[in-house]
Amino acid sequence: MEKRLEAGSKLCGKAARILLGDLRWRRLGLLAFQDGPLLDSRSALVLPEALLLSLALEARQLGLRTVLLLNARRDHYYSLSGELGLSTLRALIGLRGPEPLYFGASTEGSPLVSLPRVRLGLEWLSANPGALARLVEAASPVRREVKEVDVSSISALSELLMDKLGPPSFKEDLSARVKGADKYQAAADALSTLSAFVTPSSLISVGLKYAAKFFSLVRERRKEEYKVFLDVWKKNVQEAFSEERLSTLIGEDGLEPLRTCLDEHGLGIVIHDVIGTLHELFLPMFISQVASELGGEGSLVIVDGASYLAKLDWAVVMLCSLQEEAPGTRLACYLPTKDVPEYENLPSLLVTFTSERAGIFDTAPSHVDVLCEGKSAAFRAALLRNLEEAAKKRLSGRLAFALYDREEAPLLKLISLGPGFLARLKDKIKKG
Repeated sequence: MEKRLEAGSKLCGKAARILLGDLRWRRLGLLAFQDGPLLDSRSALVLPEALLLSLALEARQLGLRTVLLLNARRDHYYSLSGELGLSTLRALIGLRGPEPLYFGASTEGSPLVSLPRVRLGLEWLSANPGALARLVEAASPVRREVKEVDVSSISALSELLMDKLGPPSFKEDLSARVKGADKYQAAADALSTLSAFVTPSSLISVGLKYAAKFFSLVRERRKEEYKVFLDVWKKNVQEAFSEERLSTLIGEDGLEPLRTCLDEHGLGIVIHDVIGTLHELFLPMFISQVASELGGEGSLVIVDGASYLAKLDWAVVMLCSLQEEAPGTRLACYLPTKDVPEYENLPSLLVTFTSERAGIFDTAPSHVDVLCEGKSAAFRAALLRNLEEAAKKRLSGRLAFALYDREEAPLLKLISLGPGFLARLKDKIKKG
């Protein structure tokens, strides 16, 4: 393993102990700006995956049965979607840790398919048809109601998803789904939703500057371009929600491998690659099932990249009210903010997970007002001062963040972590 990663892992262990504290919290938020390395210096490299893993390992040491959900679609050199990232994660877990599990629809071309699979339970879906209905409505770029949900079998589910998430008919108005369409403007979340249905091309991209071209295309439906657009949409939906692909995500007793990991190791690690894909709507349901069936008093669920789920209103409601469904379960969410569109539900998610205890590395400027809502001017000043100091510390090679705790640190506290004395001494000796 790269020496910078080893040094970063040690810093993560220190940070994890501070972030967990005395466990008097129910919700823990970890805010970052970029969804990439939290520290990238000459001496140490701290990846979000390493920090979250350290959090899980430390929580297990404190006696919590912990489930860690990691996002493999984070784009960096050590991404979990590649062999190097996966082998690095295994090295960080150690020989006595559990083998990671995989939740996703990939069948080939990814090292993740070599991992044991964990699935969303078909029986859970049957017992929670309302959740599926709301998520399908939110995921569809076309304004459609889902009143009757048949999840008696994979075949029935496949038929439902192809029907409700397929391209619009001539009578359906795709542009009506998007705010401000008449002015050639669009909400970023709507375009983001569409990008999962259509292979990114000149036809559509995520971002307001493409809105005018896209809606011109929608209005002039007879154009050949629009027909190609719908054909691609239909093909992608048929492939994504075929019975074969759905069977990789959903099944009977789908949580059994995860239950076994928790029983044997007190820790279960699930890697998923569904964020930003057509299968994304299954992730919040999977999280809900994990918490309700494997959570409870003395348990912790850690969700990587939770801010991306803010496009789905049911997902935000579920995350913010998880303790009602699974009393006693603690929930920690990693929330990158830079490349996340301004989803309508994102502010409530950020507020909920920074109201008790939070480690704030940095955040998008637009979210400062959200974090300071209802708080004093002194809090705003302390937040900005601590974030500036943390950024300076990271430039000097230290892992730094602002720690907020409603009881212990109501005006935040700067946490700055560096290598220990022996590590610094060895470094000086090497330099001569």
